[in-house]
Amino acid sequence: MSAAATSSTAEETFVLSEWIRRAIDEVDLSNLVTASPDADVVAEQDQPSQWPANIRQTMALCSDEYLLSALRVARSLAQEICEVEENFGSASAVERENNNHGDDDERSFFLPTPGTSWSERVQVHVSSSASSEFDETGNNLHFRIKGANFLPLGEPKNDAKGQSVDEDCMRRIYSLGIVLYELLSGGERPPEIEQPTGGVTSTATDGTEELSQELSETENLDLLPVDSVDGAGIVDLTAELSIFDDVIPNEYNLSNDIEGGDLFNPEIPRKRLAQSCGYKVNDVSVEPLRAKCLPVSLCDLVANMIDCADGNPSGEDSYHNMSEVRDDLQLMLDKPAIYLYDQDMGKLAITGLQFGNTLFGRNAELSTMKDAYCRSMSGSSELVIISGTSGSGKSLFGYEFGKHVLAGGGIVLSGKFDQLKQGIPFSALASAFNDYFGILLADSSPSSIAGVLASKVRASMGTDVHHLSKLIPNLATILGPETSPINRNDDCDNAQKRLQYLLCQFVEVISSTFSAPVTLFLDDLQWADAASIEAVNHLLITASIPSQEKRVFFLGCCREGEIDEGHPVWKLLSSVGKSSVGCTNIKLGLMSEHTINAMVSETLCLLPRLTRSLSEVIYHKTKGNPLFVSRLMLTLSNEGLLRHSLSRRRWEWGKEEIECRELPDDVAMFLNDSISELPEDVQSSLHVLSCFGAAASLSFINILERALQKNIRSNLDVAVTKGLLDIIGDQYRFSHDRIQEATYNMMEDGVRRLFHFTYGLSLASLSIEEGCEDILFISVNQLNLGGPVTVQDPSQSYTVAQMNLKAGKKAMEMSDFKTASTYLRHGISFMRERHWEEHYSLSLELFELEAKCAYTNGDHERVKLLFEEVLEVAQSFEDTLEVTYTCIRSLLTASYIGEALTKGLYVLNELGIVLSGDLEALLKETKSMLAEYSDEQLLSLPLMTDQTKLMAMKFLSRIQTCLHYTNPKSQPKATLHMIQYSLLHGLSGVASLGFVLYGSFLACLGDIPTGYRYVKIAIKLAEKLNARSSMSEVLLVGSQVMGYVEPLQSVTEVMVRGHEYALVEGSISNAMFILLTNIVCAYWSGKQLSLVKNTVDDTLRLMSSHSTLVWIWQTLPLYRSVLAMIGNVDDVPIILGSRSDIETEQERKMSETNVHLLKVVH
Repeated sequence: MSAAATSSTAEETFVLSEWIRRAIDEVDLSNLVTASPDADVVAEQDQPSQWPANIRQTMALCSDEYLLSALRVARSLAQEICEVEENFGSASAVERENNNHGDDDERSFFLPTPGTSWSERVQVHVSSSASSEFDETGNNLHFRIKGANFLPLGEPKNDAKGQSVDEDCMRRIYSLGIVLYELLSGGERPPEIEQPTGGVTSTATDGTEELSQELSETENLDLLPVDSVDGAGIVDLTAELSIFDDVIPNEYNLSNDIEGGDLFNPEIPRKRLAQSCGYKVNDVSVEPLRAKCLPVSLCDLVANMIDCADGNPSGEDSYHNMSEVRDDLQLMLDKPAIYLYDQDMGKLAITGLQFGNTLFGRNAELSTMKDAYCRSMSGSSELVIISGTSGSGKSLFGYEFGKHVLAGGGIVLSGKFDQLKQGIPFSALASAFNDYFGILLADSSPSSIAGVLASKVRASMGTDVHHLSKLIPNLATILGPETSPINRNDDCDNAQKRLQYLLCQFVEVISSTFSAPVTLFLDDLQWADAASIEAVNHLLITASIPSQEKRVFFLGCCREGEIDEGHPVWKLLSSVGKSSVGCTNIKLGLMSEHTINAMVSETLCLLPRLTRSLSEVIYHKTKGNPLFVSRLMLTLSNEGLLRHSLSRRRWEWGKEEIECRELPDDVAMFLNDSISELPEDVQSSLHVLSCFGAAASLSFINILERALQKNIRSNLDVAVTKGLLDIIGDQYRFSHDRIQEATYNMMEDGVRRLFHFTYGLSLASLSIEEGCEDILFISVNQLNLGGPVTVQDPSQSYTVAQMNLKAGKKAMEMSDFKTASTYLRHGISFMRERHWEEHYSLSLELFELEAKCAYTNGDHERVKLLFEEVLEVAQSFEDTLEVTYTCIRSLLTASYIGEALTKGLYVLNELGIVLSGDLEALLKETKSMLAEYSDEQLLSLPLMTDQTKLMAMKFLSRIQTCLHYTNPKSQPKATLHMIQYSLLHGLSGVASLGFVLYGSFLACLGDIPTGYRYVKIAIKLAEKLNARSSMSEVLLVGSQVMGYVEPLQSVTEVMVRGHEYALVEGSISNAMFILLTNIVCAYWSGKQLSLVKNTVDDTLRLMSSHSTLVWIWQTLPLYRSVLAMIGNVDDVPIILGSRSDIETEQERKMSETNVHLLKVVH
């Protein structure tokens, strides 16, 4: 048939033979030719057009263009057959009985009869323009295929009466296999079924009689290439035919036929020689296809189809229905790299079995995750928790989702918590940010993203970014030397709150720079530290506030059943559950047998139909645990039960042998067995690595080898070849956490502790010798894992305590006071019984810093215990000042204001400052002293340097706070003493607070101009001395006085600055007070009520996120007034719960503290 154009469908139609010829001619072979090194263009004689015709055809048949096109044609034909079989197979028995021709007859009307030449009845449809179905470009036949189908017969045929539906289906598979053979061979017919002269045409009968006659004659041929045989009639050709064993697949091995005696047994038919119901089909060899260097998988597929020649599958890999053929063809089209092209057997022999990062059977869960991410794209904060048993594929699921985010232009920061690395401050969180900036550092051009981000960070955060750079070393590298350190000795109210605020600002800069949500993925949350989770909690809640510009998507993985009510993650989920943060829980179960087969199929690059028998055994032994599946397959490969065959160019296995392989029921026991089979030196090195967590960098391995004077790396390389370790980037990483745990738990507890302590001492010694601060946390953490029971020499105790003190200080610099407290507690635990007498200074510093950490962490009972012990053993009054000051701050925070006042007044009395006498006389004396100084002279006074006097100023600042709540009339006395003390002994950062309170006091007395003057002096002094810890309170109090002199707009700007300073210094109380004041100003200035309501909503959410219930109570009356004026009095933000809940909580809290909270009157 010639090509015909159909305008209505805009397509061309070709008979199969014509399409094959034209498709081969249109294959572009130019990309197979390269110019010689000394020429710019390909020589004329080397052009594909000059090649011999048979070479051009062979190269074209093996090209991707032609192979994929041929598969599309075959897939279309298989699909058509499946549709016809399904349509007629679904007819009821009554319908078939009433059908004039019967079900088989109707089916034969649409499909050619098995045993006829199908290729003559195939037509290929090609669109007039490039097809969008395959998303290709080009105008040749390969890219424009729309499909293929069979020409229907003129009337139903009934040439196979008496045959079952299944046998008929098998013959159709065989006949389609012949069509596919012709497609792949370039139109050649298998030589065994060449049509005789005057053979079948598309309109003739199916040729059954001629074909049967031809096959009958063939059976009379002499099968032996010899003239005679011995008397027994037996000729032994085993030796001669064995030379083909390596090139002929097992199922075609002639030697097997001879050995079994089947070749000469007239009662047993030859393989692929079938006879049934009026026609016979010859054995069709696919060796001509292999000779054309076509992919082995395609040749095997054709062979499996031809195995159905006699109406029954004759090989274990044979097809059973047409849908299997269709699915296999589709897989080859969808994933040609896996299922179509030949494997690199040379590489496979070196690398062995390799597993990819493909997700199997998780489409529903992945869709749920993508939906949550889309919500975060629209501006909301989202939290997704993935849980499941160990080995269920949680980590892979998270990392694969990260690829989806990156592909869409998103930002992914990923980190992993480690059970043995909990001593590293913000371990996973800091690692996530640091790794991300490490990637940005790779682009060193001036216009790089890192440079743009650095500029925005400096503009937005100023010198405060120093606190983050201590946590994120790569950020410090990006910012360069311009990031100067700030005063670390200032009295920060709460360093952890400060870090949380700065982290939020930082994420906002990143998100706005890339105009995308920041996706934070933290793995193994069951080992998360509290400080990191608190930071994540604050980040999510603040990002959920509509007025905030940051967008955050948090993804976490944790083991099922390992998060209890006391775990930080439990508190995180409880917190976000009360907010507007979207929360999604995804549980990953074990894999089904079908999913495991898909995994095994892709891993072995074999079609799922071929791996089903192996997958059944693996599923039965592993119960669907993905980790168990992968480890079992590796073990089977190492043992040779799963092996690659060079002759078949594919993986093969012994099902019966694998079924007999005894395995433990638990994956942990299986891993123990695998590790125990390794050489002892390899096991020893794995034990060393397991003591340091799930991964270690190459540089650290080198340090460890020097410290332990032991060869480790070469042994780890052996473990890599066994699949127990992976080398990812510059790290050795256990292939799974369970492998690390299995290795670690193989050692007894006492042995592990001794190893930890030994490794810690060796690393600490090396750190001191080489000045390597980077391994400080690692070495001290190892010492602490060993514990005091492993100390043998008493002098080691104090060495370890000093190391813990050093690590605690560094953790405090990084704003991780929970980790710092852990180090300091360990340091105290290593001290001997007489440590106060033998190492007084070390003991005092450990207790002072541990008290600060306990205060920051809200452990007020711990602060009290430490204070009492120091007070009992202190050698001087001055030695108690630091811990007493911390104790007073703790009491104030816990609302024990009376006790705090008592302790503070006692300290001031001991320092010679007595808050008694007449207030008017004290005020007159202060005014007289100040009259001698101009503004410039006051600002130029010398600085206070005496540490005891600096502590006295700090105590005075806390005493005035106590007096504000307990005896407001006496509060100015503390303020006036601060002024006089500063004039006598010098200025300090705390002095700015004294001056602003003095100005406020004068304004209350009616002297607003003078009060305003000292407010301005206080602000200038705080800026000059960089008194950041006092700045927020200075601006807070000063704005109340400035409101009487300056426009309201400028006062609002001052309050905004004060709010930022308060958050930067972790002074949440001041920050919330400023927000409340700002709302009051907006309300009374006549701002639109709907805008005021939105501002109050955001403010209440912030207050709730910081658990500042006091400020929520004081905001609610104003909020109710706004709602009443709008007309919606019952509206309360969801984050606060019902009004009755709020009022009940208020009454409870007030009864607990029993403190009268005074309203601000300024």
